[in-house]
This record gives sequence, C-alpha cells and structure tokens, in this order.
Amino acid sequence: MMSLNDWVGKNKIAGQRVLGIDASRANSSTRTGTEWYAYQVIQGLKKLVPEDIQVVLYSKEPLRDGLEKLPANWESRVLRWPPGRFWTQMRLSWEMLVRPPDVLFVPAHTLPLLTPRKSIITLHDLGFVAVPEAYTWGERLYHRFSAWFAARRACQILTVSNFSRQEFSRLLGVAEERLAVTPLACDRQMFRADFSSDEVEAVVQRYNIDQPYFLFVGRLENKKNLRLLLTAFDEYILGGGKASLVLVGKRGLGADQTLAEMSEGVRQRVIEVGYVNPDDLPRLYAGATAFLFPSRYEGFGLPLLEAFASGVPVIASDVASIPEVAGEAAILLNVDDVAAWAEAMTRIVVDTELREKLIKAGLERVADYSWDRLAATTWEVLALELD
Repeated sequence: MMSLNDWVGKNKIAGQRVLGIDASRANSSTRTGTEWYAYQVIQGLKKLVPEDIQVVLYSKEPLRDGLEKLPANWESRVLRWPPGRFWTQMRLSWEMLVRPPDVLFVPAHTLPLLTPRKSIITLHDLGFVAVPEAYTWGERLYHRFSAWFAARRACQILTVSNFSRQEFSRLLGVAEERLAVTPLACDRQMFRADFSSDEVEAVVQRYNIDQPYFLFVGRLENKKNLRLLLTAFDEYILGGGKASLVLVGKRGLGADQTLAEMSEGVRQRVIEVGYVNPDDLPRLYAGATAFLFPSRYEGFGLPLLEAFASGVPVIASDVASIPEVAGEAAILLNVDDVAAWAEAMTRIVVDTELREKLIKAGLERVADYSWDRLAATTWEVLALELD
C-alpha cells in the first residue's frame, strides 16, 4: 500500500518547487476591494514566476474572468466542498495535509488551519480592533482569530500601507522584519477620465441617477461613517445645494437604521444603487461632481485611486491610511466635522479652480501606484521563501 508520503511525492514533479496560491477570493463573482487585489496580484504573478516553478491555484469553483488562462507551469485545482462554509479551514487544510506546496500564498485574510512550514498571507487592516463597534461580535471573533493565527504561523505578512504595517506591529506584536508593504493600485484601463459624455450618460440613466451628483463607493456601514455622510449632505441641501448623493455598495452593519433615519429632504436626493456591474462603475465615477470618502478606518482605501484615475475631485477623512494614500490630492477633513464636510461639498461645486487643481493632483497621484509594481514586490517576497 502507498504511504501518505509516497502519495504526496507522486503528486509533485521531481525537483520542482511548488507555489500554492489561494485563488478563492480572486475568483469571486462579485469582487470588491480585497477580491480585486487578489485577482490583480495573481494576474501579475503570471508574468513573473519563472517556468521552473510550478504554481497551483486553489479555488472552490472553476476559475473565471481570465484567471483560467494559465501559463504552462500553472494549474488550477478546484477543491469541491459541498457544505460551502469553512472551505478554507476544512477543505484547503486537507489539501495542505495531503499535497502541501513548498510555499502557500493567501492573498486575503485567512490561513487554513493546517499550513505548510512556509506560508505567506496578505492582511489588509485591523479595523476590527481599531473600530470594534463597526463589526458584529461574530465578525470580531472571526477576524481576531484569523489575524492572531496568521501572526503566529505565517513566515511573512504582506500588508497594503505603511499605516497598516505599523498597526500590525503595534497591535499584534509582529516583528517588522516579517512585514512587507505592497501598496494597492487601480486598473488604469478601466478607470479613466476620457469617457465620452454619451458613455457616462447611458450608465447614469440606467441607474436612474439625477445629475449633478456626489458619489460614495464602499460597503454602507458604520466603519465607512455613513451617518456623517448623510448628515453633512442634509446640511449641504439646507444650504441650497442642488446635487444628489449616489451610494454604491451593499448594506452592512448599521446601514438599515442610519438610512431609515434620513430626513425627507435627504431621502429625496439619495440614490442607493447597491452593488454595481464592474463595467458600469468607472463611468459612474467619471460622471460624479466629487467623490466622498468619510471612512473612519482604512488599511488602504482603493476607491481613492479609482476616483483619482477617473478625473474626479476627492473629499476624504484625515485618518488611518487615507492621508498616506491621498497625499495632497484630496481635501482631507475631520471624520466628525459635519459643517466642514457640508462646506466642502458646496465649495467643490462652485470653485472651478479648486476642482481643476484637485483633478490634476489626483491624476498625478494615481500614477504612483501600479499593479505591476505590486506584483513585482510580492514576487520578491515569495521568491525568497522558495529559494
């Protein structure tokens, strides 16, 4: 009878190093920030991993949206798991037991309970520690365990900003030499400032949006400071403002109550569109008067770059990683100063010179961020562990 060690060896090409990548989040049918990061880093690594390294992509379902187009030394391994829940902890753990790669890379949050000796993970932020009131007790418990486990089992931790690197060192006690920063980027072919007015108008009409409009993109939840956004917008309207407010994203913790408490004046001007088709989102950005991002906590804040690339002025909060990412390209405001947010909305509408200055600064700022650069930095870390 073949032993477990013999079976493991038989499933690995002799002498070839194997890199395993958890592609489950990248393969999501509805991608938001973390899923887009995982997707882009995998696509970037396809251009960088040399042919003498075998790469295995683990997923719950067959790969899609270009992930399935693999170089000769890459393979897809679909790990079926009929129960659905706990795929990482159960099904991926089993795969790591019976057919472990030399190095496992998990681009999104959670290591399997059974891991190879060399495991690398990307942790995006510690919002569940810094702003616990923005999470349910179940979410806090899950995220705390996942981060604690990763801090003790991963040989290297990637994170997306210097702010997050400091947070992981400060709050989890992770040694700085185990933390590497790989800043995010946005797809400059998707998010552009040169859409025609007809292209923008077609999408705006499809979602029944009244122009002009301010835009918010992200989960509608306490952490994103939804209450401040609506209260400041109410004050903007009371001051004679004419724009609408478009909310793009699914509802999260606290959204139902906060939206139910809107004044009638705000309710008539707020357009909630939910999750938006990725092909439509860039055109919604491009048509906006300004992008509003009052978040209380971000590990990076990818929508900032999407707005910059779209040629849209940005008003954002001055906390966490946001000043690091935005630099001088946005109006940065206190997360609790309703009057300042309302005044900034009015100013961005009437001050043409300010708008043009912010648009120019945003386009210059987004050029500092690149998915290719992120993939190259990520590969440097993976390659060291594969040697």
